[in-house]
Amino acid sequence: MKFTPRTFRIQWDLHAWAGVLASLFLFVVFFCGVFSLFREELELWQEPAFHTAPPAPAPPSFDALLRQVSALGPFPRGAHVGLLSHEETRLVTAYLFEPTGLRELWLDPATGSASPARSRLASELYWMHFFYRVPWGMELSGLLAVALLATLVSGLVIHLKDLRRQWWSFRPALKARFSSSDAHKVLGVFGLPFTAMMGWTGAILCLSGLLAQGVTSTVYRGDADRVAALRGYAQLVRAETKRDAVMLPLDTLIARAREAVPGAEGTPRYVDVQLWGDANAWVGVYFQLAPLGADHYAMMDAVRGRPLSTSQGDRRPTFTLERVLFDLHYAHFGGLLLKGLYALLALAMCVVILTGNLIWLERRDAARAHWGNRCLERLTVGTSAGLVLGGAVYFVANRALPGGLERRADWEFGLFLGAWALATAVTLVPRFASRRMGAGLCAGAALLFVGVVAADVVFQDVNLFTALARGQEPVFIAQVLLCALAAGAGAVAWGLGRPRPPAKG
Repeated sequence: MKFTPRTFRIQWDLHAWAGVLASLFLFVVFFCGVFSLFREELELWQEPAFHTAPPAPAPPSFDALLRQVSALGPFPRGAHVGLLSHEETRLVTAYLFEPTGLRELWLDPATGSASPARSRLASELYWMHFFYRVPWGMELSGLLAVALLATLVSGLVIHLKDLRRQWWSFRPALKARFSSSDAHKVLGVFGLPFTAMMGWTGAILCLSGLLAQGVTSTVYRGDADRVAALRGYAQLVRAETKRDAVMLPLDTLIARAREAVPGAEGTPRYVDVQLWGDANAWVGVYFQLAPLGADHYAMMDAVRGRPLSTSQGDRRPTFTLERVLFDLHYAHFGGLLLKGLYALLALAMCVVILTGNLIWLERRDAARAHWGNRCLERLTVGTSAGLVLGGAVYFVANRALPGGLERRADWEFGLFLGAWALATAVTLVPRFASRRMGAGLCAGAALLFVGVVAADVVFQDVNLFTALARGQEPVFIAQVLLCALAAGAGAVAWGLGRPRPPAKG
């Protein structure tokens, strides 16, 4: 298929401008997406207390867990408490939704101990994947996914006629314009199915809420509850009566919830206690989710013990579709091998994004005569390499900060953002060559990642060499991830720092 010069130019401009405008944000999305894939493993790695708590031989008593929490201070009437169980460890996370904010505790059913959480590393990197902390971050992520799809389609149109010839063409000895172009095309072609799936699922998941707001305003006259119910996201709302009432035991309510929902088995993943001690108190019981399967949950009247709503009655096609797309997006099927493949492809997309910007700059302004092009080059290096260094600093802070430090999790996150911002700012200084700065930042990140793994080997009983023998596979996987990131950052640093051979073309 051959396009007219005008059509080809339109496709080229769409590909270039959409790619460049979204590139730095997309780099953050794909790089943090690697950590999102291994969120559960990192949750165990970040808390050394988990390393000595293997999975319990029997399901925990949720009534006993509530007693552990109430021992720290009695619940007021109307309190809101959540209990999150973990398959990989016997520890349970307790969330206390208080007027002053959210308080998080780790509960050990075996010892009866309760300790405050020391880190949010896994959660913050997961949230960074879709800019959760940025106003309208979810919607921004959806628009970035649309830009990614536009870039993919236009890039495929541009290179379709030469696809077979360029498929295996990679010439690293040539000057930057040609070697980057080769890497951009080869990795882009091999990652095309993965990237298209990620863009499509990401756009639907992130923009579905915005679409629902539009439907609510234009079709349902502002009735958001009606739209939420049609989508399968109806929220149970019960007003506090201000009257004391005796609640049924949690374990009894969980057993009745299991009877009310066909297919619900095993230990609940999450138990949500609402309006504690009130006549309208209720408990949401959410069971473990099967990959690409249906949800199983029940909202139980905590005083009368009857189901108020269940997944069986609330299920809608829209919710089922979004659930399948979520599982596809985060590799919740196929096991560890698929997660590893996703991670490699996500890192390959990071390379595609960076080489795309370099190609743009080489074509438009090889000498970087214009300040805008110089700024784009330095921003690309600072944002990407700075994020890698900032991520390494985050992992170092997780191990290095004192355990009893007040607001320890905030300090960790602040050091991560500070290192990222500082690295980006230093890269913008004109006297430093951007290529050398990129090599230095990546080399620093590689050393820090290696340092974290080495420190665990020296100071932690469960580490890269002992985790499997002690039944801590998630910790081993997290350590391997750190080693892989160190190797990748080191390879990039070596590639940027070595003298480039004379051009052959």
